[in-house]
Amino acid sequence: MFCRYADDCNIYVGSKQAGERVLATVSRYLEEELKLQVNQEKSAVDRPWKRTFLGYSMTFHKTPRLKVARGRVKRFKGKLKE
Repeated sequence: MFCRYADDCNIYVGSKQAGERVLATVSRYLEEELKLQVNQEKSAVDRPWKRTFLGYSMTFHKTPRLKVARGRVKRFKGKLKE
């Protein structure tokens, strides 16, 4: 699965090696063909449940589900207390 928004890229594939290869290919395409800049600090190859993207994360299940990221929930609760 590939998600693209502004300057962030998250690549979710079967192995880290495949992810690194896909990230390099996608980044090169975005930068050379589409003239977009990919932020290498924010872009990563990792397990989906370890990453957040646009305030969401995924659950650790055989069939993953989308969930609101912990940081977003914590910030929301802080605003409610105010």
